[in-house]
Amino acid sequence: MKKNLVLIAFVFSIFLLPQHVFAVDFSITNTEINAYLQENGDVQVTEQHAYQFDSDFNGITRTLIPKEQTQIKEFQAFEKNKPLDVEQEENLYKIYRSGSEQEIQIDLSYTITDGVEVYTDLAQFYWPFFDSSNESTYQNMDIFIHPPQTTGEVLTLGYDEAYGTSSIASDGIVHFAMGEVESGTNGDIRVAYDASLFPTANLKEDNTIREDILANKAKLKEEQAAYANRRDLLSRISPYIVSGLFIYVIVLVIAVWRKKNRRLREVERSSKQSLYLPNQEMSLPATMLYMRNMSASSELISAALLDLVRKGYVKRDGESKFVIVDPNTDFQHESILIEWLFNKIGENGVFSLSDLDAYTKNKDNHSTYNSDFAKWVQAVKEEVKQNHLFEKKKRVRWTAGIVSLLMIPFIIILGVHSLFTWMALSIFLSLTLLLFAIIYQPKTIQGVRISQQWKELSSNYKNIGERDWNDWMSDEQMQAYIYAIGTGNKSMQKKYEHLSKNLSATTTTDSSLQTNDLVMFVLIASAVTNQFDKTDSTVSATTSSSGSVPGGGTGVGGGGGGSGAF
Repeated sequence: MKKNLVLIAFVFSIFLLPQHVFAVDFSITNTEINAYLQENGDVQVTEQHAYQFDSDFNGITRTLIPKEQTQIKEFQAFEKNKPLDVEQEENLYKIYRSGSEQEIQIDLSYTITDGVEVYTDLAQFYWPFFDSSNESTYQNMDIFIHPPQTTGEVLTLGYDEAYGTSSIASDGIVHFAMGEVESGTNGDIRVAYDASLFPTANLKEDNTIREDILANKAKLKEEQAAYANRRDLLSRISPYIVSGLFIYVIVLVIAVWRKKNRRLREVERSSKQSLYLPNQEMSLPATMLYMRNMSASSELISAALLDLVRKGYVKRDGESKFVIVDPNTDFQHESILIEWLFNKIGENGVFSLSDLDAYTKNKDNHSTYNSDFAKWVQAVKEEVKQNHLFEKKKRVRWTAGIVSLLMIPFIIILGVHSLFTWMALSIFLSLTLLLFAIIYQPKTIQGVRISQQWKELSSNYKNIGERDWNDWMSDEQMQAYIYAIGTGNKSMQKKYEHLSKNLSATTTTDSSLQTNDLVMFVLIASAVTNQFDKTDSTVSATTSSSGSVPGGGTGVGGGGGGSGAF
């Protein structure tokens, strides 16, 4: 169960937790980029970024990843015409301007060498000012492309986020009004002018590109129309698919709930509420592990040691020492526990808390200790498994799992087509089915009976009177106390301690332990538990990295970039 909970948390974290956690709380409220194309093929760029900070900050960042055969040069930063310090780490520029909870406006300027690609008919500026590696959302972005001279002949094209956002002014200036640009997206812009406007630029290739641009433009238009048709179709069928999946989940939940209640009623009819200890259908360690939803803990091993003493396989020698009396136990996990504690941690059939302390202080023993503990727990689980307390329900679980996995392509398609509401609902229902397929294992009649009887003991134990408790056999008193320790039931432990103090004289002579011994065992069990907890707290090395230098861009020609703050 513990592993299942970890898995559930992991799966939900994939969808619910942000992928990046920023130390600085900020937003980029407005961005304006002006690219001035030069006759020699270089591009002079100015950028103006408005930041709203809601925390302390040291500055902003700008990532500029040049395309192949181009370079970024002469990068500068200003605020109100005042130069700011800039630190470059390959493609990352850090602009230092500290402050706290305020709005600032930073101007950047740089030159893209050979940014214009000249062909025999046209010269194009085909550039990604950001790419999918960008971690910040631009709330409003405007990009202006200025030709070297006034012209009326212009071809424009925008990709991804830039598609359909361009307009051409009478003087040939192209405006890409992109609005909000979300993080992790591409948005290449492409503008082509007559090649004669760039007389001193180097010829990139001795061929024409007009037809290529026009064909590309027509293809994008067709793809956009097809995209719109698919989106319309998906928006019409999604309610039926999601509703059908929702109905399936509801039917599944109702069927599981009704079956559970039916078994509970059957167990209630065949069982009587009682203050007495339930009949043991399994060993105490197996019962405790089962009642702990198969999650082992330090209390469980302490209780298992006490149970060996109760059954007479082990006796206590002094205040903190235990000695084997009979190694021939009833269950395999008891033999494993004796071998582990009395021969591996202890020596020659003797185990003491000092042995445990010395053993766990040596870090070289931690791995072996955890391995031995896991081996013992697995043996206890085997006893639980042999009693068939859970149903496998393979057909129901496999069906739910397959339906969940079949929803993944549909969820991806919804996301690609920006149908985020239906995508979110589909993810929730798909995850619900997947988790159901992983964790659903209903209890058998026997499993329900054992669970109900021990739960009733736990809830009724606080109401047990001194006379009723005194009527119990000493072994029953011990079993109840060991169960309370192994399951971590503090109220039962306190009740037992209270009754044992008031009724110490009622302990029978044939009891394996006297009340004073039990009090001592409480202290010993606590010490063993604490020592076991220490072995679990191993030091794990963690590595973290910050301010990493971006790699290649995902925009056209390997270019790209983004913005941030620090």
